[in-house]
Amino acid sequence: MNSIVDKLVTLSLNANWQPIGFKTVKDAIIDMCGVTTNGKPTSLALDINYNIDDDGMPLLNEPLDMNPVKWEDWINLPVRAWDLSINSVYMTIRVPTVIISTTYAKMPLKRFLTRPSKDAIYNRDEGICQYTGKKITRRDASVDHIIPKSKGGEDSWTNLVLCSKEVNLKKGNKSNKEIGLKLMKEPKKPTPMPMYAFIKDAKHEDWNHFLIK
Repeated sequence: MNSIVDKLVTLSLNANWQPIGFKTVKDAIIDMCGVTTNGKPTSLALDINYNIDDDGMPLLNEPLDMNPVKWEDWINLPVRAWDLSINSVYMTIRVPTVIISTTYAKMPLKRFLTRPSKDAIYNRDEGICQYTGKKITRRDASVDHIIPKSKGGEDSWTNLVLCSKEVNLKKGNKSNKEIGLKLMKEPKKPTPMPMYAFIKDAKHEDWNHFLIK
């Protein structure tokens, strides 16, 4: 098999066809080949068919139908000109870009239990410096410890805020009171959110039929 097997191009849906995450092609195939419940597979792949233009290419915003397919039927589907594919010694197989769990209908929640990353703080604070109120790019953004680490400050949601690199450099290891900085608002830990809210960028065109814009 080729390197596409390790790419995160397969969207995972629950039994209600709601996005709950994404997988590598390898993991998606393992799911399709794996466990069964009452003789039925727990994961199916979507065979999405499109209207075709005059050049024989798919009109990706015009799906004709979407058919859940089990693995033993999936490997017999034709590989179309626009499909991603993997090769084995004996055959070429279409890459499953969307798979459905047949037994899991819940929507998992992200609960923000781990140390927040810079990207997470940027998203929570909507790209706005919490001291100046100005919109900043990710390149110009920094994360400030309200209580500096040298004074016992933690890497927590309530002690980290987004700020510009210029402001952070000026503050150094001083407290806000020492340098005269005031926060726009007190930082808070985000409330739990459904996983679909974090799947915004389609890694394959087929995902666009399921993501919330």
